[in-house]
Amino acid sequence: MVGEGPRVDAEGGATCPSSSCAAGHLLLGIVLPDGTVAALHPPLPVSTEFVERAAAPGLRPPEARFRFAGPCIESACSQWVEGRCSVGDAVAGLGRAERAVDDALPPPPCAVRPTCRWWAQGGADACRICPRIVHTTKASAPA
Repeated sequence: MVGEGPRVDAEGGATCPSSSCAAGHLLLGIVLPDGTVAALHPPLPVSTEFVERAAAPGLRPPEARFRFAGPCIESACSQWVEGRCSVGDAVAGLGRAERAVDDALPPPPCAVRPTCRWWAQGGADACRICPRIVHTTKASAPA
């Protein structure tokens, strides 16, 4: 199924698999101490209460501790370059390099793959690396 484009989500667009912590988004996973993401199966809807608690003062940003998915906002995103997600392209490039070493490495299970922007652009190459991508790595919450 590599190369199969995304199906549309309920709002008619693709899903960003590295979105911000916002009500209505999905909690895809938890960032582990080694920097990888442990996926939640199924992902959980993010509530306003979760956003408030996750963004409490003194904590690292939620995007440094969790992985979220939300609607791909395309040209409204700073990562959108020449009609594509530049992060998705970079992630797929890393996946291609890894595939050159181990072509048998399958993509991990994923709840958002049918609508995922990165999958649409890079297929399994993007999926192989996805569990190692963290939105934010800041050590402390912004002032």
